[in-house]
Amino acid sequence: MSLKGIDVSYCNGKVDWNVAKNNLNFAIIQLGYGSNSTSQDDAQFERNASECERLHIPWGAYLYSYAMSTSSARSELSHALRLLK
Repeated sequence: MSLKGIDVSYCNGKVDWNVAKNNLNFAIIQLGYGSNSTSQDDAQFERNASECERLHIPWGAYLYSYAMSTSSARSELSHALRLLK
């Protein structure tokens, strides 16, 4: 069985999820990047996640990491958890 998914972020602009849902089985959504700062949240994350929920599209998420130390990795984990909450 072959599954089709897409990776989306602010770079894709405003995705038309009503159209996209016909050609995919899941979506991977960018949460943002780097440390736990709202300025580093992906500008489209909340919209993309709620559209997937509304249309019953299974989704996962990732944070683009720049961590080079344990403390940076902890900050990035807090960033991801804050948005997923």
